[in-house]
Amino acid sequence: MPDTLLRAELALQRIGTNAQEAAWSLLHDESNTGSLLALKREAGLEGDDMERLLLWHAARKALPLVPSLPVDQGVRRLLEQDLRQLSTMKVSMQAGSYHFNRAAKMATLRRFPAGPMEWEIGGIPRSYFLHAAFPANLRFLAFVILRLGGRAPCFFMHVAPAPRNRALSAPKEVLRSYYRMARSLQLQPEVRALVAHAWFHDPAAVRDYPHLELLNRPYLKHGGLITLLKPAPPTSGVLEGNAQRRADYLAGRIRYKYGFAIWPRDAAMRWADAHPELGTELAGASSSPEQPPAT
Repeated sequence: MPDTLLRAELALQRIGTNAQEAAWSLLHDESNTGSLLALKREAGLEGDDMERLLLWHAARKALPLVPSLPVDQGVRRLLEQDLRQLSTMKVSMQAGSYHFNRAAKMATLRRFPAGPMEWEIGGIPRSYFLHAAFPANLRFLAFVILRLGGRAPCFFMHVAPAPRNRALSAPKEVLRSYYRMARSLQLQPEVRALVAHAWFHDPAAVRDYPHLELLNRPYLKHGGLITLLKPAPPTSGVLEGNAQRRADYLAGRIRYKYGFAIWPRDAAMRWADAHPELGTELAGASSSPEQPPAT
């Protein structure tokens, strides 16, 4: 155990909590945030040492399971890297924060890295059908019924946090990320599609920032669908990563909508089969959270 976590381990022992035994169950459900904070108060701990301790224990339990996971080998490599580094990430890991929730999902094998993009298992919320305007809402509903056969389960895609998200500017890394997710779909026959809910799937955003075309290409050119939903709020991520876009948004010069993107499993697998070169990775290449992938 890292020396920095020993104090938290001993503090939990003094109140009768075995961190190794409790870590997985405490991290496996976001509704446990209140319990985590209460446990930390009882142990007299401040900062995020307790959260990092629990992540360390859960990751140690998860690591032996990684080789048998039904995901692409590139995903397994990235996941092993992340699990070894979760407890030492140079960001706040306070319970309830974005970075802690993301790390907790990875440590309990509920979130998977594919490069500059990641995914969780989820489904298509019913409310999204109400957010789309007529007649796009009917086309959206028909696509889900006829092409997917249901709303869940799906790979729900997210952009990875910094610094890994810097690879979004490297076309091959974006395509390789999609390839890893498509190959993982192939290994999980019950999963219906890869889906995403983001401001950068609005055609207006692609018009203003042409480099976003690559993020939309699988859905628009390889058998998927993008449907516009409600306006994207500041919390959608639209303010991040580009100072001019942030200024334009805050000044009211741009307003993007959420686009909901769907890539059915059969279409994704056909695309992956046509691009085996994306499965070839440089030996020793690193895409760890502390080191952006080589481009």
